[in-house]
Amino acid sequence: MPRDLIVVGGGPIGSRVAEGTARDCDTVILEEHSRPGRPVQCAGLVTPGVVEAADARRAVLNELRGALIHFPGGEELEITSEETKAVVIDRAEFDIICHERALKNGAEFLPKHRFRELQSSSDGITLKVESPEGEKILRARLVVGADGWKSNVGKRAGLRGPREMVRGIQVDLDYLADDQDKVEVFLGGDWAPGFFAWSIPCGDFIRVGLCVSSGNAAPGGFLDKLLRRMGLEDTTRLRTMGGAIPLGSVPRSYTDRIMLVGDAAAQAKPLSGGGLYTGMVAADYAASTAIEALEEDDLSKKKLSRYEIGWKEALGRELERGYKLRKVFLRMNDRKLDEVGKILKKPEVRELLSSGDIDHPSLLAPKVLRLVPSLVRFSPQILGSFLSR
Repeated sequence: MPRDLIVVGGGPIGSRVAEGTARDCDTVILEEHSRPGRPVQCAGLVTPGVVEAADARRAVLNELRGALIHFPGGEELEITSEETKAVVIDRAEFDIICHERALKNGAEFLPKHRFRELQSSSDGITLKVESPEGEKILRARLVVGADGWKSNVGKRAGLRGPREMVRGIQVDLDYLADDQDKVEVFLGGDWAPGFFAWSIPCGDFIRVGLCVSSGNAAPGGFLDKLLRRMGLEDTTRLRTMGGAIPLGSVPRSYTDRIMLVGDAAAQAKPLSGGGLYTGMVAADYAASTAIEALEEDDLSKKKLSRYEIGWKEALGRELERGYKLRKVFLRMNDRKLDEVGKILKKPEVRELLSSGDIDHPSLLAPKVLRLVPSLVRFSPQILGSFLSR
């Protein structure tokens, strides 16, 4: 007999789907690693709302109230707030908490089970899985691919990938930052071409990392250069992590008997690369759609389209506007970035930026442009469209 739902991927997004479905249907989580939370491939910077939604207070390492942005030519923009704007989490611990919540609701967990192949038919999906006992054949009425940026489920289902991919690397260093309230951001082609670099105070250590867009050299060389600039090249490395972030959501996140969620559907925020908030929102829509489709025994593409309609109503505008702003950013050389930095240092602009929400960064764009319309010259067509809304 087939299982009702198999979730491929036991990270926080897959666990969120399973948590939402396990009380109502037979739910199994396949995870290729021995336990959730490894390997870590996330900077761990989220809003307090994400922690609250997952009831994951014990995973919080530090609270942040501001940012210090370094522009290529040496300009610095400091943004501060009296309230907590972001928290740094222990991502491994956060994953474990999400996993525990799924198990508590009745999900079954199969560790060291690597998904390989799938075959869909009118009465279900057959999955070929590599396990410690050898090759297994599992059957499911419905499959959710929460298997990250590589998404083997998406590939096997014939669903197209994201618009672009950025590669990243970060290290945790045995170093106590003087300022525990601010994240530092580094812009420019010397540090992180096509994206940005970061330094995040995490209590008794700091997390330094960056991403680069495709067509550039490997991110490791840029990280070494950044650490030398910061005078931290000889600091003890506690952990080194690498990975990739898909940007620009996939054209379609579902087909017959299959849905993709999280990085598998490229639901990360295009400006920051953060995917926990967006992935958790989408996971809730995936769970509710799964329950309804299973109850009605209608796992068709048409029925599952309700999942995409739901998550796009909640997130689509922000993700699309964010990707437009990313295209503006990609067209800027270091000189233009420095010009923007000088404009944004105006007190009234800094005050406005301090009110922003990192889960909805594009909402600030029209307000900033109305306050400083000279910014439109950097991309009249795209930025001008924000002013017309």
